[in-house]
Formats: sequence, C-alpha cells, structure tokens
Amino acid sequence: MKKTSINTFIMSSGERFCLVLDKETGVPLFHPTLYITTQVRNQSDSISTVELVAGAISLFCNFLFDRNIDIEERLRTGENLAIHEIDALRDYCERKVRLRKSLPYDIQKARLVNSATRHFRLTHIASYLSWLGERLNLKQNNTNEMVERIKQRRPKLRRRSRRYKQDRSLDEKQIASLLEITMPGSTLNPFKNNVQVRNRIIILILYSLGIRSGELLNIRITDINFRDSSLAIRRRADDKADPRIKQPLVKTQERKLSLSAPLVKELHNYITNIRRHFKKSRKHEYLFVTHKSGPTKGMPLSSMAYHKIIDSIRNVAPEVNRLTGHKLRHTWNYEFSRKLDAMPDPISEAEQEEMRSSLMGWTQGSKTAQIYNRRFIENKAQTVALALQEDINKNGDGK
Repeated sequence: MKKTSINTFIMSSGERFCLVLDKETGVPLFHPTLYITTQVRNQSDSISTVELVAGAISLFCNFLFDRNIDIEERLRTGENLAIHEIDALRDYCERKVRLRKSLPYDIQKARLVNSATRHFRLTHIASYLSWLGERLNLKQNNTNEMVERIKQRRPKLRRRSRRYKQDRSLDEKQIASLLEITMPGSTLNPFKNNVQVRNRIIILILYSLGIRSGELLNIRITDINFRDSSLAIRRRADDKADPRIKQPLVKTQERKLSLSAPLVKELHNYITNIRRHFKKSRKHEYLFVTHKSGPTKGMPLSSMAYHKIIDSIRNVAPEVNRLTGHKLRHTWNYEFSRKLDAMPDPISEAEQEEMRSSLMGWTQGSKTAQIYNRRFIENKAQTVALALQEDINKNGDGK
C-alpha cells in the first residue's frame, strides 16, 4: 500500500472532482479512483460529499500503509482484516487528518473528530471494501463478515435535542451586539478599515435576507437589479467562470428577493467605490472579493475566507461567541414569524408556509419551513400557557 493524499481540481467542463493520489508520485490510485467515479460521482453527489468520501478512503489507505497491509492481496487470498486490525482502524478514524505526523501516535495528545465524522468514515470504508471484494470476484461471505464488523464499530449518532434546535437563532441582545461590532469605524470592529464595509454588507445580507453562505458567495454583480431593488439567487454548479476549486454551491431553488433601500445603497457604494479598485475583480462578476494582498487579491471570496470572517466576529464579545452564518438564517425565520403574527389580518398556516418556502428557496410542501419555525411556535405556546395559568390563578388559589 502507498501513502496517499487527496486533490480537488477543476475539469475543462467546469466540474469539480477529487482523487486519491500516491503522495510521492502524484498518480491517482486505480481502485479508489474507480470507486469514487462510479459509486460516488456518478450518483450525482456534490463535490463536498465526493471530497469527504475520498478523504475517508485516503485515510484507510494510510492506515494500511502504516501497518504494511496489502488489502487487495489479502482479499484475493480470502484473508480479511483481523479483529485487532479492525479495532485499530476504528481508533485511526478518530484522528484529525491534519494532525497526522511521522512520530508515534499519542491518542492522549491528539485532537479527535466528532462521532458523526467517525461514523461517516467507517461507513464509507466499509462500503469501499464491500465494492472492492465484489470487484475482485471474491467470496462475498468472507468480505461481508469483515464489512459488518467494521460497521458494528461505528459510534451511535445521537439526535440533537429540541433545546439545541430552539437556540439556533439569535436574540435581540445578540443581534444588537453583532450590528454594533460590524459597524464600520466601531472600536469593537476586528477588521481593518479596507474590509469593514465588505464584511458589514455580508452580515447585513445574511440577516436581512436569510440566505445561505453558498448563495451569498455566489452572488454576481449582474444578479443585483438596482432599478427594482432586487437580488436574483442563481444555481451555478460547475461554473467555468468560477476560479474557486471549492466552489460555493446554491442548494436551494432559484428565486428573486427584494432589497431594502439602505442595503441597495451600501451595495452600490461597495461596488463603485471599493470593489472596482481591485485589478483582478475585473476578470469576474462575483460580488465579494478577497482584499488581502497576494495572488488571490481581487478574486472571488472563498468559503474559507468567509468562515474566517465569522470566526473573527465570534471572538469579539460573549454575546456573539456562538455566531454562525446559518444562525442568521434561523433568526430571519424567527423574525419573519413574528411579523406575520403581528399582522392585523391573520394569514393561514398554509399561506405562511408557502410564503416562507418561496423566500427561502424550499420546495413547496417539503415541510422544511416547520423546522425553521419551531422556536417561534414553542415561544408562542409558552406565552399562551402562562396566560392560561394567570386565568386559573384569578379564579382560585392556583391549585
């Protein structure tokens, strides 16, 4: 077996793809490449999923390399991984890949991945071994036994609690803190002057429109209609014009969203007075660009850079220390529910769900709207329950 790594690249068609490579020669490994192509890519899985599966297989190959195991020869001769080797594989899958070193592995000092990642890795390693055994025309009973033993060592996945789901949105105090921190010129603003305006607009768009980060990073200047103050959300998977290898993807349906006058003004200011000064920004139409000096200056903002912006804000104050871009999507939905509830003419639940799905880009009838509306419903239920208790107390001693 060989030491491996993974590499994501853009094909001439614009499609992003990922391969498991021999770390020394850079040559793709035959069976991992065939598996990823036929079993993952051809199933229309996203590039993010392809990368994760490739990472799991690369991790498995490196495990085999470290223990001098030729898995293909073993399978051909009917010899499976021994119990102690499967246990070692389970432990190996707990490791954060970027921390792997040539020094002896010390589980006490290493940082470990979460149970969901371990489950994912072991699932796809088992799937790969099952496929490989079939590919090599082996007796499936022996291979299946090994595959099942690997699956049995996956950690159980716990369902997130209702409290976790309820706390996904930000409250009024947290929003006020966020807007104060990101105000250009604020003493709390963690960014340099030249990026404060850009980052402020990023937060305003996430909060005002409730869109996903992939939708945000896919916005082109031509998607903004300044005449009718609107923004078009477009799907552009495998776009040749996008130079980012890890292309941010739009997972929702295409739609048109209205923009407030203040937000339109800030967007116009950023485009005409800030963005245009970056030379490489003239080579593409993506709205948000990298400001940092270097070869990517003026190029479309990457997902990694976006997450660094959120991380920097999160470290400023305790009120926002759990901030994520997606929490602003939940916050938008909570405040949207409050607005609907406060309207003088009640709107039916079906109409509310239809409106929400339209603005969020969800398929009508998908029930996704119910997930994002849960906190508002629970808070309203608590308010009604307390009002009922007060009525009971007025009629007696509360017993």
